[in-house]
Amino acid sequence: MKKVKKVLAVIAAVAVMCMPLTGCGEKLVPADQTVGALFELAAKDNAAPMKDLLGFASEEDVSSAFFEEGADVELVDELKNELSSAGVELSDEDVQDLTDSMMTMLGKITYTAEITSESNDQTVVTLKINGFSYDEMTQIMMDAATKMTDSLTAEDQESIANGDMEVFNSYMQQYIKDFVSGLAAMEPSADATEVTVTCEKLKVDVSGKEKVAWLPTDMDGFSNDIEGAMFK
Repeated sequence: MKKVKKVLAVIAAVAVMCMPLTGCGEKLVPADQTVGALFELAAKDNAAPMKDLLGFASEEDVSSAFFEEGADVELVDELKNELSSAGVELSDEDVQDLTDSMMTMLGKITYTAEITSESNDQTVVTLKINGFSYDEMTQIMMDAATKMTDSLTAEDQESIANGDMEVFNSYMQQYIKDFVSGLAAMEPSADATEVTVTCEKLKVDVSGKEKVAWLPTDMDGFSNDIEGAMFK
């Protein structure tokens, strides 16, 4: 399960490349809107809201402005690397199916963003996120593992013990398919988790033009908080 969490964390690995701003004369987009757009970007890999909100020329420019170099790596590649490091070899099609199922799952997450306090230099936004149960995800993983174990024949068990990776991979491929199938059937919790986001005025490169926006003061904390709310 830790490997799945690590892969999902890639989506939330936000590190804004910007500098604090002490003052600004332009009218800013309200903080609840930028936090909502940032959640879409970080949690769902959806750059469209931030692109439209701040006027980026493309979604690629959004990624360049808000992600560390390499943090926006294709999820398919990240998944394949994670699985390969565990000795599991999947086809590109299998990995894409896994990725699509995970993105569908993330797309089910709902949220609201509301400004709860504001001043000239600081605004606090309360983000309420309806995420998934980590315990339920763990149970799905265990059920898939049990199904795999029950289907394992004595002959195949001996082959795997002797290092037959082809047999090993055939079981692991089915295990992953069963796990993904269980994830796809999950629904978000009805109980929302509240995340308090303190924002300040920050400069950000919007397709070559410097703009100012209300963004989280602690980006690492924001990333950790939303991941915890998405899978609690």
